[in-house]
Amino acid sequence: MLRLPITARIPLAVSLLFLLISAALISLALHGVSRQFDRQVSDLGQVYLDGLSAAILPSVRAGDAVQMVEVLNRALDTHLGVVDRTLAVVAPDHRLLAHVARYPEVEPIPLASFTDASGTLVNLRSEGVWTWRLLDDSRSDLGTVVANLDVSDFLRQRQELALELGLVGLAISLIGAVLCFGMARRLQRPIISLTEALRGGPEHRLRPMRVATSDPELQELLSAYNWMVESVKEREALAERNSRIEREAVLGRMSAALAHEVRNPLGGLRTAVQTLRLFGERGDVRTESLNFIERGVEALQAVVDASLRTFRPGAALLREEDIADIRLMVGAQAARGGVRVEVHCEGLQGLQLALPAGAVRQVLLNLVLNAIQASPAGALVLVVARARPTVLTLHVVDAGSGLPVAARHALKGLPAEGEGMGLGIVADLIKGMQGRLRVTHLASGTRISVRLPFAVQEDAS
Repeated sequence: MLRLPITARIPLAVSLLFLLISAALISLALHGVSRQFDRQVSDLGQVYLDGLSAAILPSVRAGDAVQMVEVLNRALDTHLGVVDRTLAVVAPDHRLLAHVARYPEVEPIPLASFTDASGTLVNLRSEGVWTWRLLDDSRSDLGTVVANLDVSDFLRQRQELALELGLVGLAISLIGAVLCFGMARRLQRPIISLTEALRGGPEHRLRPMRVATSDPELQELLSAYNWMVESVKEREALAERNSRIEREAVLGRMSAALAHEVRNPLGGLRTAVQTLRLFGERGDVRTESLNFIERGVEALQAVVDASLRTFRPGAALLREEDIADIRLMVGAQAARGGVRVEVHCEGLQGLQLALPAGAVRQVLLNLVLNAIQASPAGALVLVVARARPTVLTLHVVDAGSGLPVAARHALKGLPAEGEGMGLGIVADLIKGMQGRLRVTHLASGTRISVRLPFAVQEDAS
């Protein structure tokens, strides 16, 4: 039986392990692409049905079947980006109140699948998606609007992306396996050299030695030598492992902080651009939006400069505009959740506080975003900033049901993952500014108070 030498088995085992890990990562990536596609298709269908429901709801309430068909035909004849194949209105007892199709249907309407108020059903064979929702969420007796949309372009893009991802992953895996094999062989060279040295070669490397001998003293000497070599190897491995863990931890926290620092100004810039598009003809709105965009760009520049200085906070002083801009930066998230945000500043007019503007705004922004997410639709998130001669106090009040366990741990500085990572950064920033944080549970919400001391208060002029 042919048996490979150990100098070949170890590199092959390392290469095989690398291939297995790469295959698992590629599978996870493909699964993520598939889930992202499903979410996009579901969101697309529901957005389409929102507009169609608003157009057909009057005729459904009036019970005018002819008007229903006319509305569906108009929707079928007009499409921008979305190709609809079949449109229908289904009664609660699964009767078709109205039904139109662009061409003979590829498949019948899956009435038995409409058990939920809304949903999406993808059919890969017909390259279509069935999407449905109640015409009126408060009145299920009005029925359900149904659409079959053509998603062949989405499927083709997903297949192309999956193929490209698979090929690139396979190429990287093969290259990595070859490199691992070469590196493992390279790491085994000292063993080969030691064998040659024991046989009388020119090189003598510090490696464990195994020599069969009956001399007790020689055996004791070899055992002591091998123990020393093993101890050195263990210490080196432990030091390397600790160094790698520390490096990865620092890199992970730095990456998370950078992601939050960059994402939040971008959200505000997007809100300002949307405001310009809607109300750009108004001079006051245009001036306010352009000033906010300029400050957002300055904030991003500060993040980049701070990163180049090994992620140390910037030296910009805090102004009233830095806090007032929070309302614009969270505008999109607040509108999406139906939440109102009010910002009040006291004692900041015309002053600059000796506090890092980027860090303070990051703390306040993360707290406000968390408050918006925790508050129900129609609620108010109140932000109050009060400046005293040597202390800045920030209060964020929401109408939620209380902080989750992960959020409380993050605010205490304990390790957190996922949604608690932003609050963990808040705790670190407050600690870096020698501040204090307090959480107060109210009758209908939560108040988070931050106290930040500073040395002096300077005039903006």
